[in-house]
Amino acid sequence: MNLLVSKSPRSDECVAAIEEATQVRTTLCGDVARAKSLVRSGEFTAVIFDQANLDPTVPEEILRTAGLAIPVFVNSALMAPARITAEVRSAMARVEREKRLAIRQAEASMRNDLKGEITGILIAAELALETHDMPLFVEEKLRNIEQLASRMRGRFETIQ
Repeated sequence: MNLLVSKSPRSDECVAAIEEATQVRTTLCGDVARAKSLVRSGEFTAVIFDQANLDPTVPEEILRTAGLAIPVFVNSALMAPARITAEVRSAMARVEREKRLAIRQAEASMRNDLKGEITGILIAAELALETHDMPLFVEEKLRNIEQLASRMRGRFETIQ
């Protein structure tokens, strides 16, 4: 859900345009105290601030409790509803790109960490297998560990 914080007479028109463009329900709020309360109680995708008639400190007050909501700043006195919706869509797309990038980076980091651990397991198993006078059951278990680690390494290499 989106939240539009605006006192503009064109607010209803903007809400309709934003909903149509984003396919996300948009709530209009002209009262700052109510907007703070709404943000605390709900999960918003974006909080859109109409700067045409808002005190400059209001967005900061609201965003402190807005969680992960995307802040979007527009001016209904200067911008047509189409431009406002373009700003909202652009902000939402930017955040989605950033999320995808963060996920890819986290996956790559985890893959690299795990590959390093698997390599350590393989080396340890290989070194242990070089030991002489090892009981047969210990050697079998070490070979199993070595095979499992080799398969895991192969899977990681195919993922990249």
